[in-house]
Amino acid sequence: MGVNGDASFVANNGLHHEVFKVLLDADEKTGITAITGLDLGANIGVYYHVRTSKSFFTIKAEVPKENPRLKTLIDIHPGALFHELEVADLMGAVFEGNELKGHFVLSENWPEGVYPLRKDVDLSQVKFVSTPEHETNKSAEGREVKIIIGPQHPALLEPEKFSVTVDGETVTKVEPRIGYVHRGIEKSTESHTYLQNTYLVERVCGICNPCHAYSFVGTVEKILKLDIPERAQYLRVIALELNRLHSHLLVLGHAGLEIGYETVFQYFWRDREPIMDLIELTSGNRVYGSLMTVGGVRRDISQDHIPKIKSVIESLRGKLPFYRKIYNDEPTLRLRMKDVGTLSREDALRLSVIGPIARASGVDIDVRKDRPYAVYGEIPFKEIVYTDGDTWARMNVRMDEVEESLNILDYVLDHMPTGPIRIEAPRSVPPGEAVCTIEAPRGELLYYVRSNGTDIPERVKIRTPTFANIPSFLKTAIGESIADVPSNFVSLDPCFSCTDR
Repeated sequence: MGVNGDASFVANNGLHHEVFKVLLDADEKTGITAITGLDLGANIGVYYHVRTSKSFFTIKAEVPKENPRLKTLIDIHPGALFHELEVADLMGAVFEGNELKGHFVLSENWPEGVYPLRKDVDLSQVKFVSTPEHETNKSAEGREVKIIIGPQHPALLEPEKFSVTVDGETVTKVEPRIGYVHRGIEKSTESHTYLQNTYLVERVCGICNPCHAYSFVGTVEKILKLDIPERAQYLRVIALELNRLHSHLLVLGHAGLEIGYETVFQYFWRDREPIMDLIELTSGNRVYGSLMTVGGVRRDISQDHIPKIKSVIESLRGKLPFYRKIYNDEPTLRLRMKDVGTLSREDALRLSVIGPIARASGVDIDVRKDRPYAVYGEIPFKEIVYTDGDTWARMNVRMDEVEESLNILDYVLDHMPTGPIRIEAPRSVPPGEAVCTIEAPRGELLYYVRSNGTDIPERVKIRTPTFANIPSFLKTAIGESIADVPSNFVSLDPCFSCTDR
C-alpha cells in the first residue's frame, strides 16, 4: 500500500461527494475510515480516508479558512457523522447538512470559534466559558424518562455519558457525549519529536498500546522508505497477537460481569494473567511494552522464551472448549445476549463499523487479510465471520479469534527467521505524508502523519476503533429494553480512553 493508500484524489469544489459516491456505487464495502483536518495556512485541508473491499484511498479536499464550508457525506453514507463532527469541533470546518451544535469532543466550557488544531491558536490565551444549556441536558416529556448513564458510572470505568430516553422500559433515543478524557494527544505530538511521540501515542490506550505504537512508526517508516528486518516484523506480530489475546479475554470476561455472571469474569481474567506474563516476558513490561520503534523493535526473544510461550498457548487452547460451551449452552448468557442489539449487515455497512462488530454482522473485513502488513500475508489464519449480528455473535467472533491468535503465534514461533531486529533511522523525517492502518483488537486503527523535514511532525491524526463503532450502539439500542443496554454496549468492547485521545 502506498503512503496514502492505493491512490489519492484531489477533489475540491464539492467533488469529494461525487468521488465517494462513485466508490460507494462500485463496492458495497466502501466506508469512511477517518477524516483528517489539516491547517494548510490559508486553507483547511479535509482528507477523507476511504476503504473498499481490498483497497484504501484518500480523497483530498481544501476549503478557504475564512469560509471553510463543504458538503456533508451523511446523505449518502451515515457512517461519516462522527468523523465530520470531530473535524468541525477541532479544526472549524463546516459540513453543510451536518452542522455542529455546541461541542462534540471539546469540553462544554471551551469557547466557541476557537479551534485547537489550527496552527495560529494560542492555547495559553484560551478562556473557558460557563456551561451552556443544551437539549441533551433537558428532561424528557410526557411518558418518556431520560436515564443518564455516566459520565461517572459503576459499570463504566472510563468517563463517558449516554443520555438514554425510555418509554416504559423501551429505549427510544440515545444521545452520546464523548470527550471527558480528551487529552489533546494529537496536538501534543506537534511539539514532541518522533522518538518522544513513539512513547506518547502508546498512552492513547493502556489496553491496545502496541497497536498505536505500530501504526505510528509504520507511517514514519513509509515516509522514510525503510525496509524493516524480517525478524523484527515477526516479533511485531507476536506483540500484536498477544495484545489481541489479552484484549479479547478481557472483554469476554467483562461481558459476564455486566450481566451479573461474575463467575465467567473470574474464569476469563484468571486465564488472561498468563498472557500478561508473556507480554512482560517478550517486551519487558506488563502494560506499556514500548517494544516498537522506527526501524524495528527494541527487544528480541531468546530460544529459551519459545518453550515458555508455547506452554501458555497450549494451556489456553485446552480451555477453549469449556469457554465455548459456556457461551453456547449456558442459559443465562444466551438469554441476555441472543437476539439482543442486532445490527443488520446493511446497517453495519452504512455506519462503517469495523472489527468484530462488522464481522459479527456478516461483513468480512479484516485489515490483516484485506491489506496485509508486517508478515500477516504469509500467515495462514481464518477470518471469523458470523451473520447473526447480535451481542452473542459479537462475543463469539472474539472467542473464535482467540483460537486464531493462538494459531498465528504458533506459526510465527515455528517460522521465526534469524537476523537483526532493528535498523538505524534518522531522527529528522523529510517532508511527506503517510497513512498506516492495522487490525487492532477492536477493529481498524488508522494513523496519518504529515512531516515537514524536521524531527517533529507537522500533523498526527489518530482514528480509534471505538470511535467508529459507537454509532452502531445508537442504532441497536433503539426499540430494545433498558435492561439490555449493558450487554449490548459491552459487546462493542468500548475503550473511551482510545476514543477521546
